[in-house]
Amino acid sequence: MGRIADALKRAEMEREAARGGEAESAAAAVATIEAPTEVEAGSENAASEEPAASRKPSLDVVTGLHESLIPFFQRSSSVTEQYRSLRTRLLSQNPQYEHRVLAITSAIPREGKSVTTLNLSCTIAEIRHLRVLAVDADFRRGSLARMLKVKEGPGLAEVLSGKVNYSDAIQPTPIPNLMFMPAGRTHGRPAAEILASAATRPIFKRIQNEFHYTIVDTPPATTVTDVGIIGQVCNGVVLVVRLHRTDEAAAKRAVRLLQSNNISIVGCLVVGRDRPGGRYGYGYPYYRYYRYDYREKETSRSSR
Repeated sequence: MGRIADALKRAEMEREAARGGEAESAAAAVATIEAPTEVEAGSENAASEEPAASRKPSLDVVTGLHESLIPFFQRSSSVTEQYRSLRTRLLSQNPQYEHRVLAITSAIPREGKSVTTLNLSCTIAEIRHLRVLAVDADFRRGSLARMLKVKEGPGLAEVLSGKVNYSDAIQPTPIPNLMFMPAGRTHGRPAAEILASAATRPIFKRIQNEFHYTIVDTPPATTVTDVGIIGQVCNGVVLVVRLHRTDEAAAKRAVRLLQSNNISIVGCLVVGRDRPGGRYGYGYPYYRYYRYDYREKETSRSSR
């Protein structure tokens, strides 16, 4: 848990250094990303990466497709390149090219996890030989369907409830090589009850078999128990924390909750807004990715 606190302090120091004009160390084990912030519900192995010369030019704006999908609208922008840097770090953690299901969560709401889910999915989908699926597993405040301008159902909730077939819940998206499964509707059933059904593990196993990378958007870890259930059927979780918004105690609590469910934390994204406004109307936060060090955690436990 000290790793998260250290990441927050380290990111703040780096921000201050940048303001003072100091050069960022080339050896820093972080990836920097600028991107629009979270969209509120109801509102609207590096060797395998695609060569720059083969990348298609920027695509025309699709009416209704959310502007926060920077890799779709501006494929050669610096923001997109920084998302590709995050992609490279995650791919480097999987040198055997195993199929992976990764959940994106946060300590509290509106920290950037949904935007991160889609932008990360979009950049992974640029690697044409990888089949990519984005899944909205936030049954309460799902926003990915509106951002992608696709149908909001049927989705994961109906599949796990046995109301629709798995294949009927997967949709194409305007983003090439990216498929999507919306959250769907719970029809009054508690979300935790649906996620804890006997169908969950087989469905996620099928997803893992059919897609090289699946990125799952989940509710905040400290607000509901959903991520504790979803994380059990994923290869790991990436935790998003926002500077000047996420209390350190909340971040530590999120880590404890994930650890208590034996969920692998593969990394932490520390998000910090430098200035309000900006071209997209949501400002330009940046993300710094820290790989979670389980050796530190085990050492801490053994010393007790």
